[in-house]
Amino acid sequence: MFRTGNGTDHKIVSWLDFSLRDITGRWVSPEGAPGVRIFRNEARKNGGLWLELTYNNPQAVYSRPVKEVFGVRYFDLYGRVEIAYDGEREILLLSDYGEYIREEEPRITENQ
Repeated sequence: MFRTGNGTDHKIVSWLDFSLRDITGRWVSPEGAPGVRIFRNEARKNGGLWLELTYNNPQAVYSRPVKEVFGVRYFDLYGRVEIAYDGEREILLLSDYGEYIREEEPRITENQ
């Protein structure tokens, strides 16, 4: 979990101050953790940001709303999983799953 109360770790505090718009998209874990997609759910009243975890074996997808309490973003999946983001290095951090990097979009060439 991320703690901001002691004021000694400025790195984590800066990771908690980000716009939710900055983290939308697909994320992959270099360590092999489940895939992540963060998106705005327009079907729900007032929209809202949702996080989708995709496990590969067996194929399972869990969608959960992203919530915020006292400046800490999280989602509930058998417990609270907190979200942090480093905009300089483009790294998403999920407290129970580790670091994620943004998935690169496939390049479209003129011959395709």
